Amino acid sequence: MREIDQALARAYAQRGASDPGTVPPAPHLVPRSKDDAHASPIPAPHLLENPEWDDAPEPFLLHWPATVRILERDCGDRFEQMAEFILGARDTQGMKVLLFTSCHRAEGRTTLVLTLARALARRAGRTLLVEGDLTGPMLARQLGLRPTVGLDDVVEHGTALNDALIDVPDEHLTILPLRAPVARPREFLASTGWSCTLSRLRRDFDLVLIDGSPLFAGLSAAALHRSVDGAILVQNHTLTGQRALLRAQEILNEGGVPLLGLAETFV
Repeated sequence: MREIDQALARAYAQRGASDPGTVPPAPHLVPRSKDDAHASPIPAPHLLENPEWDDAPEPFLLHWPATVRILERDCGDRFEQMAEFILGARDTQGMKVLLFTSCHRAEGRTTLVLTLARALARRAGRTLLVEGDLTGPMLARQLGLRPTVGLDDVVEHGTALNDALIDVPDEHLTILPLRAPVARPREFLASTGWSCTLSRLRRDFDLVLIDGSPLFAGLSAAALHRSVDGAILVQNHTLTGQRALLRAQEILNEGGVPLLGLAETFV
């Protein structure tokens, strides 16, 4: 995997000062078998307003981070392979709603999800990208979005789901952002509003990717099993060791969330 690591190092170096704080991911995704429970991993859109454009709404434009573009250029084939793997898991195992999580922050989770979403959006079907990092949402910020309505309004206040969904036809993607961090994440995930929203998304979309909170930041995995079909654990090996990975797997197992695979990231 030396050439992939080198490509990622170049991507990280080229991102420049305009894209700080993002750890670029390498999509080394490994499926989990029943007898391989403890295996180690293998290695901002703005709504354009134009009063002269009749009555048609202007489209949203997603401002993709430079790191995502570089990763797509230098090792896009890896993300294409990951996309095929996920679609296969959906078609054969019914894993339609996937949680992307990590042990800690700054492990490259959001960058990985964004790059993967672009690969999946090139396939047939409707792909939805959900901001599920309830205590530290970064998805909308990374894309340049400034939402006035979000998932938090839908779940906590009963706002219409369609008011929070952002369709981006040119990208073949739909985004469901958070407007603000959630004050009580456990209650949020255990609420009827959350479960009803996820049921609606499952019905209306072909694939739902949730950019979730880190497992060691207070996420209640037990509240997730009713909503998600499986999880992909993102690891930056310089931040998270084998002991933390095993504990993360235990948390997911205790919450009834199957671990679909591990995705290791590199600096």
